[in-house]
Amino acid sequence: MTDWIEHDGGPQPGAGICGGRDVEVMIRLVPDPETRDGWATTADNLRKGDFYRILNQHLIDAARLEGIRLGLEAADKAIEALVSTGDLHIEEETALEEASIAICTLNSEAIAKEADNAPR
Repeated sequence: MTDWIEHDGGPQPGAGICGGRDVEVMIRLVPDPETRDGWATTADNLRKGDFYRILNQHLIDAARLEGIRLGLEAADKAIEALVSTGDLHIEEETALEEASIAICTLNSEAIAKEADNAPR
């Protein structure tokens, strides 16, 4: 379970994830983390100064990893489609095949971890 997070009044937790669409983030909302008296609700009920914990983070993380995996798969299929046209010079075809191999070696979990650690 994550530590209590104080909402600063900015975007709701989950805003803009999963392809830019908001997702329903379930939270445990408490007015004061010392009392630990709260209730489960959706993130859209969060107001500035409230404290919360994300309850379904594991589901959000799984959806994010699946989205990355599907994106890598789509990129590889797009390369295969370009190569299959036969309209490429040998150098272009070789470069695309190398890109395809590189895509296949990528790992969605590593990409997600790198994104989490990237400077904002």
